[in-house]
Amino acid sequence: MKINAISNAINSFSNKSVSRKNQVSDNNPVQNTVSFKGVYLEDTVNLGDASNKTIPATFFKRDALLINKIASEYPNQDCFIRRGYASFPKLEYRERPPVVQNFSASPFREYKISVEPNDEEYPCVPLILDGESTLSRFIGLPSYFSLNPSLSYTIKVGFELHKKLLEKKYQIMEAVGKNDSVILGEKTLVEKAHEAIQELEEAVKRYLLESAFLVLEKKPSARQIYESDYLKVHSTMDAERMYDLTTSRAKQAEIHSMLENEDVDICDFVAKKYPDYQENVRMNEQLESYMSANRITIN
Repeated sequence: MKINAISNAINSFSNKSVSRKNQVSDNNPVQNTVSFKGVYLEDTVNLGDASNKTIPATFFKRDALLINKIASEYPNQDCFIRRGYASFPKLEYRERPPVVQNFSASPFREYKISVEPNDEEYPCVPLILDGESTLSRFIGLPSYFSLNPSLSYTIKVGFELHKKLLEKKYQIMEAVGKNDSVILGEKTLVEKAHEAIQELEEAVKRYLLESAFLVLEKKPSARQIYESDYLKVHSTMDAERMYDLTTSRAKQAEIHSMLENEDVDICDFVAKKYPDYQENVRMNEQLESYMSANRITIN
């Protein structure tokens, strides 16, 4: 699943930047954040090569623009990049409530929003990289070039997986609405939906683990690096941003209709390619063995 740029229509725009300061508290890590159109960043996350090494953590502009572009494709979902195992990223997703978001203004002219991660109807759900999982050592970490499984790609795959969870959620809600009695046991509706996609989630992890192994085992050639998305992110995403800001919606629709093409459904792809999700353990061990033998460390 690639990010399809419409650079032919917008390559004449100049590059400009907008920087923002992240506002995240250790005591309340989901509150007081800044958003890239639905992607929220915790300030103590280790972003690897995508970070400009400041505190609080911030993306380099080229990576922020790419994540901004990805998030704009999922207007009814939010992604929270949280601090997980060894400060590496873990991901949480939620269905964005259909309300106008409240915020408060501090005396220092900082706008702060508040998010309730345990909201009964719209909770934040850990997907792919969660809790104390060591998988974040191998998948989800940024690299020098945009080959799978970069953090931006993992975020996009997570959005697609979250769509499958929401599909199950609303299927259950529809079925429940047709019954006289409702028995969900001790689990919530979202927990039931998460259970229903568990095997698919494991298949997604297997796919990302295998991609990580290939990246470590087979170093990319100069041509692969040259042709990778990473080197094009800065100019392309900046140009797309300026195109969006300076082109009317009517004109955009006309241009997109000429350049439109189909994406691959990543969830359908991995479900067919990796039906045996138990292989994740073996892949994890294989990665650890390879890294140890070749003295590869992830700082």
